Amino acid sequence: MNREELFKHHKNVCVVALGIVEMKNHDYAGKRGDSPFANFTRSEDMGICTTEQGFLVRLCDKLSRLSTFASAGELKVENESYHDAIVDIINYCVLFDGYVSSKKD
Repeated sequence: MNREELFKHHKNVCVVALGIVEMKNHDYAGKRGDSPFANFTRSEDMGICTTEQGFLVRLCDKLSRLSTFASAGELKVENESYHDAIVDIINYCVLFDGYVSSKKD
């Protein structure tokens, strides 16, 4: 892969990531979308950990899957590929950034 192919790949992955975060956010935050971080703030509401720590826990879950893939060369759950984990990580990072930015505003 050359640089231009990498940039095209990056754009394609980000388009996929945006589509998935739109669908998942509907499912997690509700149709009105007035609480886009609801599934992350819920951990804090339940007294488990801070919202920020909740984001990090979910990121660690996905990194664990990628670590398994890197060492084993495969994942057993057929409907959740290494690529799905990467897209989820992208989305969790964007959501985390959005959440922290919204707190500053």
